[in-house]
Parts: sequence; C-alpha cells; structure tokens
Amino acid sequence: MKRSDRIKINFSRNWNLPGKERLAAWLKASPQLKTTLNNGIIWLSNENIAIYTTADNYIEYAILSTGTYEDEIGKLINISLKPGFVALDIGGNIGLQSIRMSQSVGPNGKVYAFEPLNYLQKKFKKNIGLNHCNNVTLFPWALSDQEDTITVSIDEHTWNQGAFSLKNSNSGSTIQELIVKTGDTIEEIKNVDRLDLIKIDVEGFEYHVLRGLKNAIEKHRPRIIFEYDSNYWIKTSQSIKECCAFFSDLNYTLFQITDIGCAQILTTTDVTQGNLFCVPINNG
Repeated sequence: MKRSDRIKINFSRNWNLPGKERLAAWLKASPQLKTTLNNGIIWLSNENIAIYTTADNYIEYAILSTGTYEDEIGKLINISLKPGFVALDIGGNIGLQSIRMSQSVGPNGKVYAFEPLNYLQKKFKKNIGLNHCNNVTLFPWALSDQEDTITVSIDEHTWNQGAFSLKNSNSGSTIQELIVKTGDTIEEIKNVDRLDLIKIDVEGFEYHVLRGLKNAIEKHRPRIIFEYDSNYWIKTSQSIKECCAFFSDLNYTLFQITDIGCAQILTTTDVTQGNLFCVPINNG
C-alpha cells in the first residue's frame, strides 16, 4: 500500500466528527490501491467483524476507509436482537448485516438471508465463513409480492454494488436468471416459531417485499428496517404514503434513522431519504 493511501485511510478511519463517509469519499483511493488491494481482510473499528475487502467498489471501500458501514443499522440490529432470536436479511449483499445479526442471535438463533446475484453470493459466503457464522442460511432468490423468473444483465464491476434492482438490470455483460419469490410462501419463514427483525435493502422494491411478507409480519410483529429512496421508489411506482398506511393498519410506529438516533415519523411529509425503523406498538 502506498504511503499516501495509508495516511488517507488512517486519517479517515480515525475521524470522529460528522461526515466520515463524505471525507473518505473525498480522500479517494489511488488507482494502484484499487488494483493491488484485492480480497484483503479488513476489520471493522469497533466490532469484532472482518470483511474481505477490495478498493474498487463503494461498500468495501467504505469499510476500508472508515472502519464501518451503516453503523446506525448495526446499532439497531444490536438492540433489536437477543440470543435465540430469528432475523431476515433481505438484500444480503456482501454479508455485513447478516454477520451483525448472527453475532446478536447467537448459536441458538437463526438468520435467513436473501441475495439473488451470483457474484455477491460468493462474497457473502466468504465473509460468513470468515466470521464463522454457522447460524446463517443464504437463499439465492429475490423477494417481492409476486413470484416470477426474470433474466437480467448485471455489471459485476460497478462502483455501487448495492444499486442493482429488478427494475434497472440491463447495465452489464453478465447474464443471469433470477428467481423471484414472495416471503410468505417460503417454508422456512412459514415455519419459524418467532421472527424478531427484518432488514430490507432492495433498491426500490422494499414495499413489494413488505407486501409479500404481510402474513409473517402480522403473525410475529417483528421490528423492521428498510431503505427509502424516492428516486428508486418512483421508478417502481411505489408510494411512501401507501407504505406508511400499510404500517398504520398493522399498528406500527415509524422512525427516521439518523446518525445520532431515530426521529419519530408523524406524517408522510416527515419521511426523508434514508432508512426507516418500524416498531410494533405495544410490542416494542
């Protein structure tokens, strides 16, 4: 690693003021680092987690340069799960959130993860194995509110590997057939005795996934974390107003996740870009 890259990374990882991710993005990795750092092992700064990391994509470079990724989601996972609990990670990507869930639920708990892209499944399995997460099961399916089989074109070398969606899937040269399922029809979900947390990050299809899991949500009343990005939601013809009504009917309170905590959402005008935390009323 070049001395200049080492200085940049040490500086951004030890930056304890707001804007760490923006700072790390501004202190860009050199072209040499992107080519030479290939599947190195990087540990998170304040968690006992190690991740195979390269510098040529956003998520792994964020872990390398900041020492964490979506730290606020990690905190919510930690306070929402206890040993023996069960969680779903929908949009598993490289496996970081599943590892956090795995550590929280312990050997007697279960984590069911869903990641449909073959190249991300490989990264997911390597990271799960590296951290000895034997309580994690990975399913190679996408989830929605209707079952389907679709053929997509994927760019495996895109900078933001988490930006793939079923709606925008024609940007690369790798062709893959994806199986799309609804959560309520999956035997492992239907047969769980409990379900304590669901995390969804599927680039605009979050509300589709929620509708496909309505029976499980009504039965188990889990806490839910999902991403809201208006740009993606518009492309998939989804309405945050309808989504908030969905949760109101299920008797949930919604919160906007911020760097310092969660702000309660009283009306749909309170919702901004980012992640939402949904807590069942009288069962929080």
